[in-house]
Amino acid sequence: MIDLTSELTAWLRSTDARNLMKEIVAEAIQTEIRSALDDELLDVESAAALLDMTEGALRKAVERGHVPCQRVGSRLRFRRMDLLGGSQRAPTARGRTVAR
Repeated sequence: MIDLTSELTAWLRSTDARNLMKEIVAEAIQTEIRSALDDELLDVESAAALLDMTEGALRKAVERGHVPCQRVGSRLRFRRMDLLGGSQRAPTARGRTVAR
């Protein structure tokens, strides 16, 4: 008769099992981090710093529709992933372009 407990215990101690568990955990962590970053909202100061812009230049870029944002009451909020992941380029206050 096969002792499943011993067989499973032996397999769990194997390199293959450890590598599989590491991959599963790493994938789960990456998914959670992506989800947290997708939901993170930045204020004007933080978004301007991320884009290497002045706050005034960022507000003008928002008015022109160059930078996506959300309004929370009268305040502007920016999703980090929108600023980092866009394919269009937004002008900075220093004449360079930054991915948004």
